[in-house]
Amino acid sequence: MEDRKLLRLLEEDPNAGLEQLMNLYAGLVYAVIKGKLSESYYVSSDIEDCMADVFSEFYADLSRYDPRVSSIKSYLCVLARYHAVDVARKRERQRGDVSIDDEECFLQLPDDTSVDSVLAEKELRKEVLLAVKALGEPDSSIIVRKYYFNQSSKEIADALKLTVSNVDTRTHRALSKLRKKFGGNRV
Repeated sequence: MEDRKLLRLLEEDPNAGLEQLMNLYAGLVYAVIKGKLSESYYVSSDIEDCMADVFSEFYADLSRYDPRVSSIKSYLCVLARYHAVDVARKRERQRGDVSIDDEECFLQLPDDTSVDSVLAEKELRKEVLLAVKALGEPDSSIIVRKYYFNQSSKEIADALKLTVSNVDTRTHRALSKLRKKFGGNRV
Protein backbone atom coordinates (compact mmCIF):
# COMPACT_ATOMS: atom_id res chain seq x y z
CA MET A 1 0.00 0.00 0.00
CA GLU A 2 1.32 3.43 -0.91
CA ASP A 3 2.18 5.80 1.92
CA ARG A 4 -0.37 8.43 0.92
CA LYS A 5 -3.17 5.84 0.82
CA LEU A 6 -2.13 4.58 4.23
CA LEU A 7 -2.08 8.13 5.63
CA ARG A 8 -5.54 8.78 4.21
CA LEU A 9 -6.81 5.55 5.78
CA LEU A 10 -5.28 6.55 9.14
CA GLU A 11 -7.15 9.84 8.99
CA GLU A 12 -10.48 8.45 7.76
CA ASP A 13 -10.61 5.19 9.76
CA PRO A 14 -7.93 5.14 12.49
CA ASN A 15 -8.63 1.55 13.57
CA ALA A 16 -8.34 0.14 10.05
CA GLY A 17 -5.37 2.40 9.36
CA LEU A 18 -3.47 1.26 12.45
CA GLU A 19 -4.27 -2.34 11.66
CA GLN A 20 -2.94 -1.93 8.12
CA LEU A 21 0.12 -0.04 9.41
CA MET A 22 0.92 -2.84 11.83
CA ASN A 23 0.29 -5.54 9.22
CA LEU A 24 2.75 -3.87 6.90
CA TYR A 25 5.48 -2.84 9.32
CA ALA A 26 5.24 -4.81 12.59
CA GLY A 27 7.83 -7.34 11.44
CA LEU A 28 10.27 -4.64 10.40
CA VAL A 29 9.78 -2.63 13.60
CA TYR A 30 10.21 -5.82 15.64
CA ALA A 31 13.46 -6.62 13.80
CA VAL A 32 14.88 -3.14 14.43
CA ILE A 33 13.96 -3.25 18.12
CA LYS A 34 15.17 -6.82 18.56
CA GLY A 35 18.44 -5.86 16.89
CA LYS A 36 18.99 -3.12 19.44
CA LEU A 37 17.72 -5.16 22.38
CA SER A 38 19.42 -8.42 21.48
CA GLU A 39 21.16 -8.89 24.81
CA SER A 40 19.84 -11.78 26.84
CA TYR A 41 18.71 -9.66 29.80
CA TYR A 42 15.95 -7.94 27.83
CA VAL A 43 12.61 -9.59 28.36
CA SER A 44 9.91 -9.97 25.74
CA SER A 45 7.79 -7.34 27.47
CA ASP A 46 10.54 -4.77 26.77
CA ILE A 47 10.24 -5.44 23.05
CA GLU A 48 6.43 -5.54 23.10
CA ASP A 49 6.23 -2.26 25.04
CA CYS A 50 8.71 -0.67 22.69
CA MET A 51 6.70 -1.76 19.63
CA ALA A 52 3.49 -0.39 21.14
CA ASP A 53 5.23 2.90 21.86
CA VAL A 54 6.50 3.19 18.29
CA PHE A 55 3.11 2.69 16.66
CA SER A 56 1.24 4.82 19.17
CA GLU A 57 3.74 7.67 18.84
CA PHE A 58 3.52 7.50 15.05
CA TYR A 59 -0.26 7.75 15.17
CA ALA A 60 -0.42 10.32 18.00
CA ASP A 61 2.10 12.61 16.27
CA LEU A 62 0.93 11.96 12.72
CA SER A 63 1.13 15.70 12.03
CA ARG A 64 4.91 15.56 12.62
CA TYR A 65 5.41 13.00 9.87
CA ASP A 66 6.37 14.60 6.55
CA PRO A 67 6.06 12.24 3.56
CA ARG A 68 8.36 14.51 1.54
CA VAL A 69 11.23 13.85 3.94
CA SER A 70 10.99 10.07 4.35
CA SER A 71 8.81 7.06 3.76
CA ILE A 72 6.63 5.66 6.53
CA LYS A 73 8.90 2.61 6.57
CA SER A 74 12.03 4.71 7.20
CA TYR A 75 10.27 6.91 9.74
CA LEU A 76 9.08 3.87 11.73
CA CYS A 77 12.60 2.39 11.65
CA VAL A 78 14.01 5.58 13.13
CA LEU A 79 11.28 5.70 15.80
CA ALA A 80 11.90 2.03 16.62
CA ARG A 81 15.61 2.63 16.96
CA TYR A 82 15.16 5.63 19.26
CA HIS A 83 12.64 3.83 21.45
CA ALA A 84 14.86 0.75 21.67
CA VAL A 85 17.84 2.90 22.67
CA ASP A 86 15.68 4.53 25.38
CA VAL A 87 14.67 1.12 26.70
CA ALA A 88 18.32 0.03 26.67
CA ARG A 89 19.37 3.12 28.61
CA LYS A 90 16.65 2.59 31.21
CA ARG A 91 17.63 -1.06 31.59
CA GLU A 92 21.30 -0.11 31.96
CA ARG A 93 20.40 2.22 34.81
CA GLN A 94 18.32 -0.51 36.44
CA ARG A 95 20.94 -3.24 36.09
CA GLY A 96 22.72 -2.10 39.21
CA ASP A 97 19.48 -2.15 41.21
CA VAL A 98 18.30 -5.75 40.84
CA SER A 99 15.91 -7.14 43.41
CA ILE A 100 16.25 -10.83 44.12
CA ASP A 101 12.44 -11.04 43.96
CA ASP A 102 12.20 -9.47 40.50
CA GLU A 103 11.79 -12.44 38.15
CA GLU A 104 12.06 -10.29 35.02
CA CYS A 105 15.61 -9.30 35.91
CA PHE A 106 17.00 -12.82 36.07
CA LEU A 107 19.25 -13.69 33.20
CA GLN A 108 17.35 -16.29 31.20
CA LEU A 109 19.34 -18.43 28.84
CA PRO A 110 18.22 -21.62 27.15
CA ASP A 111 19.57 -24.73 28.84
CA ASP A 112 21.95 -25.52 25.98
CA THR A 113 23.51 -22.00 25.98
CA SER A 114 26.71 -21.26 27.82
CA VAL A 115 27.65 -17.86 29.14
CA ASP A 116 30.89 -18.10 27.16
CA SER A 117 29.04 -18.47 23.86
CA VAL A 118 26.81 -15.49 24.67
CA LEU A 119 29.86 -13.35 25.47
CA ALA A 120 31.67 -14.57 22.35
CA GLU A 121 28.65 -13.64 20.22
CA LYS A 122 28.52 -10.18 21.81
CA GLU A 123 32.22 -9.65 21.10
CA LEU A 124 31.79 -10.81 17.51
CA ARG A 125 28.95 -8.30 17.01
CA LYS A 126 31.18 -5.51 18.31
CA GLU A 127 34.00 -6.61 16.04
CA VAL A 128 31.71 -6.73 12.99
CA LEU A 129 30.31 -3.28 13.79
CA LEU A 130 33.82 -1.85 14.08
CA ALA A 131 34.80 -3.50 10.79
CA VAL A 132 31.73 -2.04 9.06
CA LYS A 133 32.53 1.42 10.44
CA ALA A 134 36.14 1.02 9.26
CA LEU A 135 34.90 0.60 5.67
CA GLY A 136 34.34 4.35 5.59
CA GLU A 137 31.60 6.29 3.90
CA PRO A 138 29.54 5.62 1.89
CA ASP A 139 30.33 1.88 2.16
CA SER A 140 29.46 1.60 5.86
CA SER A 141 26.15 3.39 5.28
CA ILE A 142 25.36 1.13 2.35
CA ILE A 143 26.01 -2.03 4.39
CA VAL A 144 23.96 -0.77 7.35
CA ARG A 145 21.07 0.31 5.16
CA LYS A 146 21.09 -2.91 3.13
CA TYR A 147 21.53 -5.48 5.90
CA TYR A 148 20.19 -3.68 8.98
CA PHE A 149 17.29 -1.68 7.54
CA ASN A 150 16.67 -4.10 4.63
CA GLN A 151 16.62 -1.29 2.10
CA SER A 152 16.85 -2.11 -1.60
CA SER A 153 19.76 -0.94 -3.73
CA LYS A 154 17.40 1.57 -5.37
CA GLU A 155 16.33 3.03 -2.01
CA ILE A 156 19.96 3.29 -0.92
CA ALA A 157 20.99 4.87 -4.23
CA ASP A 158 18.23 7.47 -3.93
CA ALA A 159 19.10 8.28 -0.30
CA LEU A 160 22.87 8.53 -0.88
CA LYS A 161 22.61 10.09 -4.34
CA LEU A 162 24.46 7.23 -6.04
CA THR A 163 23.58 4.99 -8.94
CA VAL A 164 22.09 1.55 -8.27
CA SER A 165 25.05 -0.03 -10.04
CA ASN A 166 27.46 1.91 -7.81
CA VAL A 167 25.60 0.74 -4.70
CA ASP A 168 25.73 -2.88 -5.88
CA THR A 169 29.44 -2.65 -6.72
CA ARG A 170 30.26 -1.03 -3.39
CA THR A 171 28.19 -3.64 -1.56
CA HIS A 172 30.05 -6.47 -3.30
CA ARG A 173 33.46 -4.93 -2.54
CA ALA A 174 32.58 -4.13 1.07
CA LEU A 175 31.32 -7.67 1.68
CA SER A 176 34.52 -9.05 0.13
CA LYS A 177 36.59 -6.90 2.52
CA LEU A 178 34.52 -8.11 5.48
CA ARG A 179 34.80 -11.76 4.39
CA LYS A 180 38.57 -11.38 4.02
CA LYS A 181 38.85 -9.75 7.45
CA PHE A 182 36.84 -12.48 9.15
CA GLY A 183 38.29 -15.35 7.12
CA GLY A 184 34.99 -16.38 5.58
CA ASN A 185 34.38 -17.94 2.22
CA ARG A 186 31.70 -16.92 -0.18
CA VAL A 187 28.56 -18.95 0.41
